[in-house]
Amino acid sequence: MASVWWLLVTVATVVSSLASVEAVYCHQCDSNQHLHCSELWDHNNSPEPTSCDNLYEANYCIKATGMYGGRIGTFRFCSSRDRGHYCDYVKRPGDDREYRACIYTCSGNGCNASSILRPWAGGVLVLLVVVLAWMVAFFENLTDKVPTVAQ
Repeated sequence: MASVWWLLVTVATVVSSLASVEAVYCHQCDSNQHLHCSELWDHNNSPEPTSCDNLYEANYCIKATGMYGGRIGTFRFCSSRDRGHYCDYVKRPGDDREYRACIYTCSGNGCNASSILRPWAGGVLVLLVVVLAWMVAFFENLTDKVPTVAQ
């Protein structure tokens, strides 16, 4: 049983590390310069994600909406930091109103196309390995308890 468990853990580790070796591909745009970069992403008329290999240790894609970096709009870019998922209200100096600003961070290729992000892929892999290991242990335990017929 222990050897099966270690085999599953090793396979899961290798598979998850293969995805992190390549540079992540993110949508990179600014809605102030590109109309396709608006809050509502048009998958049919938007460019494909581009490689983030020009940024050291880029492992994340970011979608920022509202106010970001002192500017208003929607911004999609690569990042070496996980900036989390949150929204806040910010006020620029000299402005009378507050602006809603949201940040969405994800780590899959092209995942910053919309606010419906998919950061769950790694969790699904871990869950799958745990369930598979449990099933193997359960069935091994079950076969140990099957009575044998004496002849």
